[in-house]
Amino acid sequence: MAMWTATTATAQTTLFDYPIAPDTCQTLESRCNYSVQHFWDKCDLTKPFAAGTDSLLVEAMDTYFNIMAAGANANLSIASARDLMFKSQAVQANFLKLAQAAELLLFVTPTGMRDDLYLTFAQAVADNKNVKKDVREHFRDQVKRINTTKLGERITDFTFTDIDGDKHRFSELESDTTQVLLIITDGTTNSNIERMRIDTDVIVNNLIEAGYLKVVNIVTGEAAKQWDKDSRDYAAKWVMGANKDLAGQLDVRYMPCLIILDNKLTVTHKNITVDDIKNAF
Repeated sequence: MAMWTATTATAQTTLFDYPIAPDTCQTLESRCNYSVQHFWDKCDLTKPFAAGTDSLLVEAMDTYFNIMAAGANANLSIASARDLMFKSQAVQANFLKLAQAAELLLFVTPTGMRDDLYLTFAQAVADNKNVKKDVREHFRDQVKRINTTKLGERITDFTFTDIDGDKHRFSELESDTTQVLLIITDGTTNSNIERMRIDTDVIVNNLIEAGYLKVVNIVTGEAAKQWDKDSRDYAAKWVMGANKDLAGQLDVRYMPCLIILDNKLTVTHKNITVDDIKNAF
């Protein structure tokens, strides 16, 4: 996959001229819809993006997604993204750079992009036989993992081993009332600090005591070998488990990974921070 260059064209402030919605578009949605539909009109996708303009492309993509988030119709936004990827296939370098810019904005500098919107870009690359196999597999893996942990959908079931060595399915935690805070940690110092912050949070503990919340901490990777000793202190009020492969099965973007699910194990929040937990409840 291509590496982003640090330089930018000195005289250019944007990669191309962005559209301006006409006065006939009088509502926010209509103005956003117009801008999304015509965003790439002045970008010549039949020619490779000029050298040194990678950052300008990321800026353009960021603007594009922000307009969508500001009020554009969701179906229209996805249709626009599909059309963009279809047209950009004429120049494979452009095709890949657009997907890589979307990936950067989702995983490195989060912008609030919806999963289904990003999947439009990732799936286009995963399905394109002209793309190198390793690149296709990279995006195919992203599609698979995002689909296991999609907002608004039930999380894909998985198994874990508890501190007594017994196997369980995550689906066993479904209930009539209790929400679940799933914490995926890797045993590093940072994960342990964040886990301690959750353990001492008054709101989280009040929700646990009232029976509205169950906290499930799954340790992954090689750290799972040492997880037993560290987990005993939490076992009294948390569900503690280990699954060394879980980070590769779910949409885990950084550690620790925090996912909130409702009582039917539908994902309501994911890849959030400890500070976001209070707002989620």
